Amino acid sequence: MSYEFYIMSGIAVFVGCTWLYRKGKGAYMMVRKIRSAFKVVNINPASSLADEQYKKLAVGALYASQQGVYQNSIKTGIDYELPQILGEWWGIKNSQDAREKMDYLLEKGFRYYFPYVWQAFLLSDPKQQDEVFQQYMESQEDYDKAVSQLQNLEETYDELLENKVISSKEDLKRYGVVGWDAGRVCFLARACCEMCYITEEEAWQYIDRAYDLAHRELASWHDLAMSYIIGRSMWGGKKSYNSVMKDNADKLLSDEKSPWVRLQW
Repeated sequence: MSYEFYIMSGIAVFVGCTWLYRKGKGAYMMVRKIRSAFKVVNINPASSLADEQYKKLAVGALYASQQGVYQNSIKTGIDYELPQILGEWWGIKNSQDAREKMDYLLEKGFRYYFPYVWQAFLLSDPKQQDEVFQQYMESQEDYDKAVSQLQNLEETYDELLENKVISSKEDLKRYGVVGWDAGRVCFLARACCEMCYITEEEAWQYIDRAYDLAHRELASWHDLAMSYIIGRSMWGGKKSYNSVMKDNADKLLSDEKSPWVRLQW
């Protein structure tokens, strides 16, 4: 056989092995993702966090559960997915984006809109609902967000009742959406740290603020969970998978490995 044949055969073998390696790596990641997704309480065996730190991370436990993320470490366990989650879903591609997004959630978030969305939700006349937003929203962006949140809440209210997230309209006001804002900050701080957009010290500063926010407004892990689900429902409407989120919350509230069971509010 010619020298050229051996060269071409070697190239073919190299390309084939490279393809199989990449395919195998992708398959491994997919299997890892599927396995993690079925673990509502995914524990990092290498974690050495003190209970006080673990308790602060637990503010984001429901977000962590939906992504198959570790519950007990800054490390998420899904580092291979973070570029998509942060870049495509959150628009976070650098340190400035990270800080701006988390500061926004802590200083404004869904909490800014909720009192007016709640007020409009109690009204049956669309014109009166619009008057509420026209009166209080200070920009077109804020107006559009408030309208969208109201529509999503109206669309999912019966579903929230059916899944026993709430038992009445009054429960919406009692729980609010603080859990939704605080839970997302907690996850973003971890993810942005793992992507080296912020330091671990900064991550804990954001987690501390999220923890303080949740504990100022809510009275228990249960209330945190319901508040998170309500906020998510107002964010995504029928696409929020409220029944799945409620099931995850119930497991976090009952599984002996869960931080919500192991650690007092």
